[in-house]
Amino acid sequence: MAIFQNLVSNFKNAFITAKVAENDFVIFVVGPTGSGKSWFTKELCKNDEIQVGEKGQHPRTKYVQALRCNFKNDLNNIIVVDTPSFHTELEGFDAEKVTTDWIKSRYTKECRGSGILFLHPLARDPTHHDMLMTRHLETFLTTFPNGFAVPSCVYVVPTKEPASILKEEKVNQQLEKLKSTVATLDNNSNGKWRVSMFDKVFKGRPETAWEVAQLLLREIEPA
Repeated sequence: MAIFQNLVSNFKNAFITAKVAENDFVIFVVGPTGSGKSWFTKELCKNDEIQVGEKGQHPRTKYVQALRCNFKNDLNNIIVVDTPSFHTELEGFDAEKVTTDWIKSRYTKECRGSGILFLHPLARDPTHHDMLMTRHLETFLTTFPNGFAVPSCVYVVPTKEPASILKEEKVNQQLEKLKSTVATLDNNSNGKWRVSMFDKVFKGRPETAWEVAQLLLREIEPA
């Protein structure tokens, strides 16, 4: 029986947490610079402590921030982890080391379940080298030290900023490319990744963010 029911209606608040416990479900928010990771996390957790950069021109998140979501009646233990972007041109910033250091000090070798929300901005071509999903996922994988369980379930979320002036035709073209990328990765990863895609576009709104999270959690929920 599914345990993740009506999360958005039962959500109370979220607060920064120092450590992940073995009975937590963990959602890693991953994606290239400008994909809207911190924006998505802020909407999901309704937490103003999450800083969001303007127009995604430069990576704003320079550290890992984990938020513990609090629900009415303590329904679930869900940690949302906002990660820094990999493969940036920011001098002196090593996102891989920052992430690895956080995993070593704050994560747990085994948790109740974990998955990845991979965000992709529709303003960018998913086949462009800087945007390649496989590139970012493989780099994320390397940040886990030996002995730590690496999430394999990936849920891809197309994002579009409210101020975006993308025409509908362009949006549809990018969505088709993204769907093709998802299908290729899912079919050719030899079981390393289980990849699926949200059938809508995230444009903001907490209820949409929680719909996305709930779908991922159902995929990683133990039988």
